[in-house]
Amino acid sequence: MWIVKQIVSRTPKSGWRGFFLIGCVVLLALLLAGTSWSAWRSSIERAAADERQYNTIEVLLATGRLRAAALQQIRGGRGYLLTGTPLFLEPHALGRQEAETAQVQLAELVGSDSEQQARVEALAIHLAHLDAVSGSMIDSMGKGESGNALATMRSGSDRDAIEAILRTLDAIEGAERAALDTQTAIARQSAIANERYQYLLAIAGLGLLVLSILATIYVRRALDAEYAARKQLKHFASTDPLTSLPNRRAFMEAASQHIRQSLGDPERKLSLAVFDIDHFKRINDRFGHPVGDEVIKEVGQRAIAALRKHDFVGRIGGEEYGVLLPRTDLQTARTVCERLREAIAGSPIVRNDAIISFTASIGITELCRDDDVDHLLARADSALYDAKTGGRNQVRVAA
Repeated sequence: MWIVKQIVSRTPKSGWRGFFLIGCVVLLALLLAGTSWSAWRSSIERAAADERQYNTIEVLLATGRLRAAALQQIRGGRGYLLTGTPLFLEPHALGRQEAETAQVQLAELVGSDSEQQARVEALAIHLAHLDAVSGSMIDSMGKGESGNALATMRSGSDRDAIEAILRTLDAIEGAERAALDTQTAIARQSAIANERYQYLLAIAGLGLLVLSILATIYVRRALDAEYAARKQLKHFASTDPLTSLPNRRAFMEAASQHIRQSLGDPERKLSLAVFDIDHFKRINDRFGHPVGDEVIKEVGQRAIAALRKHDFVGRIGGEEYGVLLPRTDLQTARTVCERLREAIAGSPIVRNDAIISFTASIGITELCRDDDVDHLLARADSALYDAKTGGRNQVRVAA
């Protein structure tokens, strides 16, 4: 302002220069204020997007655990009804407990979102219905009323309950992703606005060029970090953290896709195998859970090495894995799975001076017309059960 007064006082005819200078100073001040405000808003939106991203990851992990637990519960209950073996009640009870724990965690994660709260409440009702149906069948079986239990199972009441649970989980996950996309879009728009302010400021004054460049780099880094976070979120949602194999969700999506392709082309065979580690509980009990985790990872690595490039292997349970064998009939699938079984049992691992040997049992089935993922997995699980009861460390084909 002192310079402006000097210009105006010394050169009466050049008063417009002073006002022009004042206008330039005001413009630069407005641009600086706008830039600062935009950067502040961008940082707030980015922090909100980061928080939403973290919450979404937690929700997806919780829904994944609940999904797996509910399916484990129904498989255990049905296994008990079909075989009469009380051993299946253990995974049934464990799945029920894990489902309740995951449901409580979901209720905490959705917070004050009324729509998500309503979905979680509906989920609790569906879980209670599933508990009631499966509990009724198991009670009937325990009383020797196997006919009533099997009739209830054939009616599909438990399947209706599990489908309602899966639909509700899909809705919860969809809502979380939509909220994340909205928050991310807001953060991106804010970042873009901030970048434009930086360019305007660079044009308005050469002296602010360095600041403009730094702000632009900062925004670019923010966008890159956002992209990397989204990519990481997608990776977390589809990858098992222990083995780095596709998780159950990714495996089920891949299986559905391969089934659609195979059903559209009758000449395109598809086989599916399910295998798990024999006596894995003994390994955990004897050597501890860290060694058990090492065994799970080692089995995953051996499976990748033994299978063909176009085969798809994922971890679908605790010590259970699934394998998709595209363009493969039962005979070829059995040959591939025999090689897989030999690779897993090939050599023990050594941890803390302990020699840990392990094997795997494998069940195989081939896609039939009108099959879906659940039917295919059920037949493979049945063949896996035959391999277990037949002595383990072997490959069985579904009848």
